[in-house]
Amino acid sequence: MSEASPTAKNAVFLTGSTMRHVIIMTTTSAIGLMSIFFVDAITLFYISQLGDPSQTAAVGRAAYVLAFIIGMSVGFMIGTSAMVARAVGAGREEAAKSYAGTSIISVAIFGLLLAGLGFLLLDWLMDMLGATGEALDYARTYLYIVLPSTPFFAIGIVTMGILRAHGDAKRSMYITLVGGIMTALLDPFFIFVLGWEVVGAAVVSAIVRVSFAALGLYFVIGIHKAITVPKFRRYFKDLIDILKIAAPTVVTNLAAPVGAFLIARAVAEYGDAAVAGQSVVDRLIPLAFGVVFALSGAVGPIIGQNFGAMQMTRVRQALIDGLIFNCVYILIAWGLLFIAQEQIIAIYQAEGRMAIVIRLFCNVLAGSFLFNGMLFVSNAAFNNLGYPLLATLSNWARQTLGVIPFIYFGAMWAGLPGIIWGASIGAVIFGIMPVIGAFWLIQRLTPDSKTPQETAETPETPEAAEATAS
Repeated sequence: MSEASPTAKNAVFLTGSTMRHVIIMTTTSAIGLMSIFFVDAITLFYISQLGDPSQTAAVGRAAYVLAFIIGMSVGFMIGTSAMVARAVGAGREEAAKSYAGTSIISVAIFGLLLAGLGFLLLDWLMDMLGATGEALDYARTYLYIVLPSTPFFAIGIVTMGILRAHGDAKRSMYITLVGGIMTALLDPFFIFVLGWEVVGAAVVSAIVRVSFAALGLYFVIGIHKAITVPKFRRYFKDLIDILKIAAPTVVTNLAAPVGAFLIARAVAEYGDAAVAGQSVVDRLIPLAFGVVFALSGAVGPIIGQNFGAMQMTRVRQALIDGLIFNCVYILIAWGLLFIAQEQIIAIYQAEGRMAIVIRLFCNVLAGSFLFNGMLFVSNAAFNNLGYPLLATLSNWARQTLGVIPFIYFGAMWAGLPGIIWGASIGAVIFGIMPVIGAFWLIQRLTPDSKTPQETAETPETPEAAEATAS
């Protein structure tokens, strides 16, 4: 126990109400996360005011490409956060710093590779999304400017994970909140005052991504002093540990953009008006449910620290509290969307199939996020308990088996509304199963439920890994 004392002050999730930790971590994380989603919607709104559909379409299509990059960066952040949180919970301060240093170096390289891959696949992706003529030219220009800033964005996201692993939800929130404020202020100037239009939106996005990295590194290095540069051999050992969670988590996070893409392609069969409605929905989802997206990243460090300290009762309670928080929030958000649906339709001047898609979202699809949230919380448990492949399988099952047959038969049954109903029903089935699996895994990892020999093998995550590294 004495080994844990040097970092006891950092392992803030080992004591106190787990529900309080869940609420604070989720709300602060959501504020920062939703600021990004909000300004994304604002940017698209500003561009739409130019009255040039090709520029609006370009930004919308570019968002699909950037969604894949964001998903991969967040996946690496989750792996980093899990390993740092475990080390902090186990009282292994130097290991936590080493994991953080390794992650920053690695994610910078990872970001460069992502940017290069984006350039290589850009035309193919735009073709898949039906971009032609001026819309294609604008999309290329936008991505040519934004893609080189990918390494900075990835570094900023990972520093958020490191801060959360140390329980500093407030500064983690500041990183994206400051970026959101910068975007809201700079977009009108670059787009309208300078007259740079879509180029101005892209330049602002690149500037903000650099600010993510600068502010995040200042908090992690300057405030927390939570990073050390690992020696060569230690770097690869740390990287392997991080990738055990990060690699499958990256694959896991790619499932959501794929699922959204599949639904968008199905909706596109019903014309431009339906696609326009789906574009509105794609921006309403993160605004309405950014708290749920943040919940997974917020619950993860709480579970990770307590698992590192082998406080399995608190691990189980953190999972329960996350599910309760998810349920309460979704019911409130769904109710507000139901009430405000006509106002939303009026804001976007939606008619015909565009209005139908928005109404279906507010009335039906929004409620299915109760089960998407259950999936997110379960994935946080899988990742931080050392079984990230279960999260990968759950997410891909949800976004493929839970989407393709349901929207196919839904479209056969009821056309456009059937697609939305099908996606919603798929969420129910593939949201409940992971929760059952998460509780089973916690029970399996609880020492009291094992034989002495099995118990001796489980603590591989905390002290044993450190002993091996040294």
